Amino acid sequence: MLYPAPHYSSALEQAVDRYPVAVTPDTSVAEAIALISQLQNHCPFPQDLRLEPDRSDSRTLIQPTGIRANCILVVDKPTPLCTEFVAQPPEQSTLLGIFTPRNLLQLIATGILDHPEEATLDHIRIGEVMSIPICQLTESEDQDIFTALSMFRQHQILHLPVVNSQGHLVGVVTPARIRQVLQPSNILRTRRVADEIITDVLTAPVNTSVLTLAQMMATHPIGCVVIHNQLATHKLEPVGIVTAEDIVLAQFLQLNLAETTAATIMGIPQFSLKVQDSLWLAHQEMQARQLQRLLVSNNQGQLQGIITQMSLLRMLDPTEMYRVIRQLKQSVYKLQAEKMELLRSRNIKLEKQVQERTAQLQEQLQRERLLAKISLQIHQSLNLDEILNTTVAELRDFLSSDRVVIYQILNSGVGELVAESVGEGWRSLSENRLNESVINYYKYTFFDQNIYIVEDIEKARISKEKLQILSDKKILAYLVVPIIQDGQLWGTIEVHHCQKSRHWLPSETNLLQQLATQLAIAIYQAQLYQQVQALNTDLEKQVLDRTAELQRKVQELQQLNILKDEFLSTVPHELRTPLSNMKMAIYMLKLAPTAQRQQVYFDILENECVRETNLINDLLNLQKLEAENIPISLDLLNLVNWIPRITQPFYSRANSRKLVLNVELPPDLPSVRTNTSSLERIIAELLNNACKYTIEGGEINLKLETLPIKSDLQVSHKLRLQIANQAQIPEQELPRIFDKFYRVQNADPWKQGGTGLGLALVEKLIEQLEGKIEVTSQNGWTTFTIDFPI
Repeated sequence: MLYPAPHYSSALEQAVDRYPVAVTPDTSVAEAIALISQLQNHCPFPQDLRLEPDRSDSRTLIQPTGIRANCILVVDKPTPLCTEFVAQPPEQSTLLGIFTPRNLLQLIATGILDHPEEATLDHIRIGEVMSIPICQLTESEDQDIFTALSMFRQHQILHLPVVNSQGHLVGVVTPARIRQVLQPSNILRTRRVADEIITDVLTAPVNTSVLTLAQMMATHPIGCVVIHNQLATHKLEPVGIVTAEDIVLAQFLQLNLAETTAATIMGIPQFSLKVQDSLWLAHQEMQARQLQRLLVSNNQGQLQGIITQMSLLRMLDPTEMYRVIRQLKQSVYKLQAEKMELLRSRNIKLEKQVQERTAQLQEQLQRERLLAKISLQIHQSLNLDEILNTTVAELRDFLSSDRVVIYQILNSGVGELVAESVGEGWRSLSENRLNESVINYYKYTFFDQNIYIVEDIEKARISKEKLQILSDKKILAYLVVPIIQDGQLWGTIEVHHCQKSRHWLPSETNLLQQLATQLAIAIYQAQLYQQVQALNTDLEKQVLDRTAELQRKVQELQQLNILKDEFLSTVPHELRTPLSNMKMAIYMLKLAPTAQRQQVYFDILENECVRETNLINDLLNLQKLEAENIPISLDLLNLVNWIPRITQPFYSRANSRKLVLNVELPPDLPSVRTNTSSLERIIAELLNNACKYTIEGGEINLKLETLPIKSDLQVSHKLRLQIANQAQIPEQELPRIFDKFYRVQNADPWKQGGTGLGLALVEKLIEQLEGKIEVTSQNGWTTFTIDFPI
C-alpha cells in the first residue's frame, strides 16, 4: 500500500525521501537498472525509444509526490518493496550498500557487460557491484540540512542515506530534494551564474558512441557529457546533454552501447543559461524542467560550462563561510598583535627591515622588468643582432657597469665580439678577440661552475700576461657567464667594471645566468628562423622551377592538342578521300557500257588503293621509327647512275605544272654506302613537296656534292644533298615544319591536300641514316640541306 507522506517540521526532515527503492543483495543488476530507469523524472529519448511502463505489471513503481532519488539502497532483509517492487517505506532494515548510475557506468567502462556469455545483467547480483556507503546521516535533533550539505561537498556524493538511532534505514537525501525544500530565493537572486559555473566539463561530438560516453563518465567525477557540434572558430556549440541516468535507461532498453550514438539518447536542451543570469533563475528552470544540470552558453551560443544542483546548494553551506570568517578574524588579531609588538619593541629595526625589503623588492622588480623586456624582445624579434645589442645596453644600465660585451666562439676556436655597450669615457673593444687559450680556460672553469667572477684583479690569482691584458682594457673587476646551446659553449657575456673593484651580488650573478639562458633560446630561435628562411628560399626556387617546368609541359600539351586537332581534321579526310574515289569507281564500273570505260575506272581504283596504302604505310613507318631503333641494311650505291633514274618521274610532273627541274651531279661523285629505300623516300618526299608548292613557272634545283670534313686526327668527307624551290615559308613556321600532321597555313593555294607526315618521316629517316637536315627560307626560295657521313 502507499503510505501518505507525513508533515515534517524541520527542513532536513522534509528533504528526506522516505520512500527509497530498497532491494536485497540477491537482486539482479537487470532488475536494478529497470528500477532506476523508471525513477527518472523525464525521458530524453525519441518517441520510438521511450520507456512506456506496463500498467498491467505489478512491478511498476508507484511514485509518491515529490522528486524521487535515482538510486537503489541495498538492505539486509526483504521488505514489501523488495518483493513487489513498489514504493513503500523501509521496515526495520539495515543498509548494506548503494547502487547508483555511476556503478553501472563502472561496469560498462571496465568491459564487464561486453561479454554476455560470461556475465549477463540477469546473472550479476547487485551485492557484487554495489558501493559501500562512504557516509550516512543519523537522524537526530542535532542534525540539520546544512550538515547534509557539508557531507555532500566533503565526500563529493549525490545520494546520502539516512538511518535512525537504531541503525535502521529511514530514507535518502539528494541535492534535488534539498533545493526543493529550501527555496533560497534571496541568496540566489544576488549571485550570478558566472560565480558558480563549472567550466571543466566533459564534451563529445554527436557521433560518439554511448559506450565511449560511459567510459568517459566512469573516469571523471562529473556525471554528464555535453554533446556538441564543432564550429568553424573551434568553439563548441552544445546540441544536447547525456547523463548517467540516460545511459542507465539505454542499458535497460538493451541498446547496443557501442553502436548507439550520443545523438540517439541525448536530451536536447530547450533552454540555456547565460553567465550573467542569476542563480535563482537557474533554480527555477531546474524545478520547472525537472533537471539536475543546465547548460551555460554565451550570447553567440557557444558552450561556457554547466550549473548543477550542487552549485546552487554550495551557496547555502555556511561551513565554508564560518571557516573563512574565523581565519580572517584570527589573521586580523595576529596581525594587530604583531603590529603592536613591533611598534612597541622594534620600531627602529622594523623601519630598517622595511627599507631593506623595499630595496630588495625594487631591485627584484627591476630585474624582473629587465628579464621581461629582454624576453619580450626575444619573442617579438628574430633579429639576433638586435636582441644582443638590446641585452648589453639594458644590462649595463641596470648594473651601472662600464662595459658589457658578448663574445661568440667561432669554429676556429677564437671568440669574436658580436655585441657591446660602453659607458662614456671608456674604450671600445670592437676590434678585440679572445684567443684560443682564454676560451680553453673558460671552458675548463665553466666545467665546474656556471660563472667566473673577479672582484679585484690586484687580489685575484691572475698571471702577469693576463693581468697586463686586463690593465690595457682598463678592467678592474669583471664577471663572465657562459651561453650554453645544445650542451656546447656558444659564447660568453662579460661585465667589466673599470672605475674600481666591485663586489658582485648573488642577485646580479643570478640575473646574468637567467639572461644567458634567455639568450640561448633567442640564438636557437634565430638560427631556426634562418634555416626556415633558407628552406623557404630553396622551396620557392623549387616551386618556380617546377612551375616553369609545368608551364613548359602545359605548352607541350597544348601543342600536342593542336596537333591532335589538326590530325583529326586532316588525316580522316585524307583517309576517306581515296575510299570515296574507290567507292565511286566501283559504282561507275557497274554502269560502264564499254570495256574501255571500265579500264578507266579500274585504273582509278588501282591508283586510289595505292594512295590509301601509302598513307597508312607512312603512319605506320613513322610510328615505328619513333617507337624503336630499327636496324637497317646498307648497300653500296652509285649515285651518278641512281639519281637520274629516281628523278625521271618528276620531270613530267614538273612539266605538267610548267615548272623547271634542274639536277646537278658532278661526274666524279663517289659511290656511298646507304639504305637505298630510305634515301629514295627522302628525295621523293622533298621533290614531291617542291612540285606541290612551287609557284607556276618557277624552278626546282637538286644538287649533290661531296665536301671535306677537317679534324685534328684525319680528313673525312660528307655527302651534301640540296633541294631548293621557289616558294617562301614564313620564318615563324620554320621550327614546326617537321612536326607530325603540321601543315603551313595558306601555303597550298591549289588545295592539293596532304597529311603533314612527309617532312616528319623525312626527318626520322635522315636520323636513321645518321644524317642532319637544315632548312632556310628567304628571298622567295626555300632550301633543304642534308648532310650524310661518307
